[in-house]
Amino acid sequence: MFRMKASRVAMALVLGGCSGLAAIDPDPTPVRPTAVTQTQVFNEGVKGFPAFEDTAITYTRANMQRSESTATGAVARIERLDRKLVWMLDAKNKQYSECPLKGCVSPMPGKPAQKASAAGDMPREAQCRLKTGGTSITAERTGTKRSINGFDAERYDVNWLVTFRDNAARNATGTLSIELWTTPVTPGLEDAMALEKAYARAHDAVSGMATATERSLLLPIEVTRMLGSHLSEYVSPTERLNFLGGANKLAKVEGQPILINVTWRLTGEACAIDASIAEFAGKPLFTFRSEVKSYKLEARHDSLFAPPKEYKRSK
Repeated sequence: MFRMKASRVAMALVLGGCSGLAAIDPDPTPVRPTAVTQTQVFNEGVKGFPAFEDTAITYTRANMQRSESTATGAVARIERLDRKLVWMLDAKNKQYSECPLKGCVSPMPGKPAQKASAAGDMPREAQCRLKTGGTSITAERTGTKRSINGFDAERYDVNWLVTFRDNAARNATGTLSIELWTTPVTPGLEDAMALEKAYARAHDAVSGMATATERSLLLPIEVTRMLGSHLSEYVSPTERLNFLGGANKLAKVEGQPILINVTWRLTGEACAIDASIAEFAGKPLFTFRSEVKSYKLEARHDSLFAPPKEYKRSK
């Protein structure tokens, strides 16, 4: 079904340029349907994650994806599931590197590379281990609507509360407040989403992860990383997974996310958290904003998913 839709879109896009005297295309590689998404991200930072602003563009097919980011400069990442490898393109020096899909690290914008440390993923003191307690997530449809970058969007207010308790029975409460704007899924948007979901399933299968047919509607990956980093000082990896596992799709949320504002607050006395967050004086520990500027299906050349011929492979 999707393949037939994609073929029709590709034919329409290609034939659309055949009226009159068509310009000569210097790229001889085939043109195929590709999901193209442009997203702008603002992050005010949290301990271990400096503040940054980034504009990212992803080009996705069912078995390959190219990612470009202003935060990483003239570097692009190409994942080829069909070949189980990753290419990193350095446009400035006209070079590229190659590594296995499972063994290639993707740098996060604003996150400096750090050496792995067994102690770095453990709470700082045994008495400061936190256990996750009750968790509740609510989503309210506000009825507020507006146009965002050409998308007809509607607002949801999402509140995610989680309680923590340390070995001394002291409590802390984490509050994740989410302003979420979604847009109805149109046929054109549905085709682009279908490609991205197909890629996500294939990537999970190749990387050995459990197949994920649905991605979280709530949290961008950068937010889960920042939350995990912030809590790593007090919460074990298992407890963090239990907490972050709550970021699943909410049945009450309809449509595709277009804009999301996230704030994270932590209050309480557990594990001397009150001392570590005193400097924030009731303000959010971090604020994160992600906005989709463009999301559609386009006809793109195959050459987009391979190193240019003039690039040399670096050692």
